[in-house]
Formats: sequence, C-alpha cells, structure tokens
Amino acid sequence: MRAVSNQHVSPYPGMFPGPGQYQQRPIGTPLSPTAAEFTVNSAPDTWSTSSTSGAVQTYVSPLEPLNYRRLLDKSVSCDWKYIVDKIVCSNDQQASIFLQQKLKVGTAEQKYEIIEAIVNQAYPLMVNRFGNFLVQRCFEHGTPEQVIAIANAVRGNTLSLSMDPFGCHVIQKAFDCVPEEHKAVMVHELLRRIPETVIHRYACHVWQKLFELRWSNEPPQIMAKVNEALRGMWHEVALGETGSLVVQNIFENCVEDEKRQAIEEVLAKIDLLSHGQFGNWCIQHICEHGAPHDKSRAIEHILLWATDYSMDQFASKVVEKCLKIGGSEFLDRYLARVCTGRPDRPRMPLIDIAGDQYGNYLIQWILMNSAAHQREIVATHIRKHMVSLRGSKFGSRVAMLCCNPSHITRPGPGAGVQVNRFSNPGGEDRFPASQPAGRFNRGGQWGSSYPPFR
Repeated sequence: MRAVSNQHVSPYPGMFPGPGQYQQRPIGTPLSPTAAEFTVNSAPDTWSTSSTSGAVQTYVSPLEPLNYRRLLDKSVSCDWKYIVDKIVCSNDQQASIFLQQKLKVGTAEQKYEIIEAIVNQAYPLMVNRFGNFLVQRCFEHGTPEQVIAIANAVRGNTLSLSMDPFGCHVIQKAFDCVPEEHKAVMVHELLRRIPETVIHRYACHVWQKLFELRWSNEPPQIMAKVNEALRGMWHEVALGETGSLVVQNIFENCVEDEKRQAIEEVLAKIDLLSHGQFGNWCIQHICEHGAPHDKSRAIEHILLWATDYSMDQFASKVVEKCLKIGGSEFLDRYLARVCTGRPDRPRMPLIDIAGDQYGNYLIQWILMNSAAHQREIVATHIRKHMVSLRGSKFGSRVAMLCCNPSHITRPGPGAGVQVNRFSNPGGEDRFPASQPAGRFNRGGQWGSSYPPFR
C-alpha cells in the first residue's frame, strides 16, 4: 500500500505560497512607519520623518498612533492639518483640546502653522461641537493677519453662525477681537433679520453681546434699526424667555433715547407683562433700576392692583421686588391698600392674601422683615381671623408667625412651623406640577438647567 501523505495540497496551485516560501514572524512584533515592510520599493512621500538614529525625533508622522502628551513637547511637530481634519471629520474632542493647549505652549512658528491649518477649515470648525473652542483660541493667539482671515471666513455667514448652537459662541468672541470695520460688517448682516434673531435661542446671546459693545469710532445705528423693526412688538419680545433677556440688556446698556421706545411699550403693557413668566422680570428691572418717572409709573400701577398681583404666580414676584427695594414708604402704601376692607365683604384683602398659595409668602416676608409698628398692624388683622387661617394649608404658616414668632421668643429652632422657602422640603406647593419648584431656588431669570452660552 502507498503511504498517505500528510502534506496539504492546495486545490488552487499558484495562488498560495508553497511549503518553505512563507516565513512565520513572531506574534506581537510592533509595527513602525520606518519598518522595511513600508519602505522597501516605495517612493518618497510627503510624510517624511526625520532621522531617528542618535537624535531626538522632532516630527511625528501621522501614520503613527498619536501620543498627544508627547506632541505637547515644544520641540515636537507634526502635520497639523491632519489633526484639524480629525476634529472636522471625526468630531475628535481630544484633538481639539490638544491643539488648544499647543496654542498656549507651542513656539511662535508652531502657533502660526496650527492657525493656518485652522483658517483653511474655519467654517466647519465654527459649527463643530469641539472645533468652535479652537477657533475662539485663534482670536487670542493669532497674528493680526490671521485674525482678519478668520473674520473674512465669518463674512457672509454671520446669520447662520449666530443661529447655530456652536457658531454663536464664535460670533460673540469675534465681536471682542476683530477690527471695528469687520464688526460693522457683521452687525449689518445681523440687522437683516431682526425680529427673528432677537428672540432666537442662540442668536439672542449675540444681540446681548452687541448691545454691550463700545465703539471707538462712529458706531453703527443699531438701535435705530432695531426700534424700526420692532415698533409695536416690544411687549411681545419681552414676554418670551430669550426676548426678555434682550430687553433687560437694552435697558442696561443703551442710552435714554435709544431705549425710550422699548420702555414706553413695556410700560403700556405692564399688566400683561407682570402676569407673564418672563415678562415680569422686565417689570422688576424697571421697578429697581428704571428712571425715577418710569419707576414711579410702574409702582403706582402695582399698588393699584396690589391685591390681584399679590395672589398671582408671577405678578407676586413683582410685588415682592417692590417690597424689598421700596422700603418703609412702599410698605406703608401697600398695607394701606390691602388692609382696607370693602362694605360688601367681611374679610379685608390682607386675609385673602395670607391664605393664598402665592400671597402667603409676601405676608411672611412682611412679618419677618418689616418695622415693629408695621408688623403689629399685620399681626393684629391676622389674629382676628386666626381660626380660618389655621384651617388653611397656606394661611397656617402666616398664623403660626403671629401666635408664636420663634425668632423673637427664644433663640434656636422654634416650636412652630418653620418657614423654609429655600430648601423646598417635601415639594413646593406654590408651583403646579408642571413648574420647577422653589421660587427662590434660582438667582436669575434662567434656571441652572439652561445651558451657559457665554
């Protein structure tokens, strides 16, 4: 019998190497861009590396895995365009962080080369989640010519960038850094669509930055164009979340002639705005920081409707602001208004406010912060209705302050119900379920959940 061969014969001769032709290499052999497999019979390419024998390598080929820690060394360079492409094409956060750091610690030559690579991809980086930060750093570290080159990339794109969640940050930074003639070009582009951008979620921050600018030369007639576009619409702008911030910014940063139209339209709709979730902040701003005649006009209206405003979720905030800034004079007028009963009603408005979901906080504030004689006026009226207030979910808090003011009788925690408006234990009953609890948990118009744009 013929012995069976243990050699495997390929059914496709010539397609696979025969025995002895294949030399097995050790498993795990590290690859290198300078290895023979990559250099034999290959033409010289543009990614040439410096000699690795005897000297410290100062150029890292993009064929190697990137070691960003090593690349931060001042003596080490690489193909910056390749790293910029990683941000644009792969949304690479580490590449963006590395280039920002390299702009801080690199040599002048390296900074110039990095920014040149960024300028070539300026717009895609501006609208990139991580690239926009890199462009902002270029305004700080670039040469004047490079800053102008980035400004030229913005030209014609101001509107689209202003309404982009990432590009709006670049526009705000550009207003700080580019020459005034380029700022003027950006402003004129923005003025083309005023009503839409003023209330836009992202562009509103660009408008706020715009109103804060100070020009060394003749400034563009920004507010003249804005007033013309928004004539009769200022109260609608102020009612919105973003527009309310823009209106308050105008109150703070524009001269009297420029903001007069907005103030007049806001005061003409004071009742509507006071009851608005965001409009009430504009009324509060006028009451606290407005000109004397504007402030007096607003306060007179608030006192006229003191009872209704004190029991409204948002208008009560306006009343509270007036109580805090108006001093004893406003409180005397407020008490005179709410402590005056009507012949057809057995209870005066003060008692209704004390038992209200929102008004009870105002009465608590008065009892804890007013002068002794004012506190006694309120307490005297409250005691006459102690039975009904004690049976009320909200009035019981006020009643407890009148019968057992723990902050007066003895130090330390009181025996009565603790007035805790800030920590909101067990849920805040002042707000419906759809509203964020805790009226005083936010220090400004926006809650902490809103993303910081600037």
